[in-house]
Amino acid sequence: MSKDKDIIVCVPGQRLCVSDKFNIAGPGTYEQQGYIYSKLAGVIKLIQKENTRTIEVHGITEQSIVPAPGDIVTAMVTIVNQRFCKCSIKCIGDIVLTRPYRGILRKEDVRAIDKDNIQMYKSFRPGDIILARVVSFILSEKCYVIIHIKV
Repeated sequence: MSKDKDIIVCVPGQRLCVSDKFNIAGPGTYEQQGYIYSKLAGVIKLIQKENTRTIEVHGITEQSIVPAPGDIVTAMVTIVNQRFCKCSIKCIGDIVLTRPYRGILRKEDVRAIDKDNIQMYKSFRPGDIILARVVSFILSEKCYVIIHIKV
């Protein structure tokens, strides 16, 4: 970004730069596999300090938020299977989404110990509201985000 205030616009999931000791992920971004990515559709802002630079993204609208690994989400269970539950993610943090994302709660992510004895039908029912942490996400061929969440 030059001194004449060039505006750089980004979209959710866009790789912004390498994450290292110099570049630090700030609000509106997340770090994954050594890179900093945009979490929002918005404008990139670089905050230069002594020997570090914080990369922030200021969203055009709050509705452009995309879940990132580590985010806390509120979801509603829609389908229960023996191996997983399908969920509809309604909120990311304290931001209510206008369009929900689809998520999957896997059997092995329900609790840390005694994973083999979990019965998904006894633990969850359609309509249950859960609070979970995003483990990972992928973009499927149907152009929606599938999010693996952990209770």
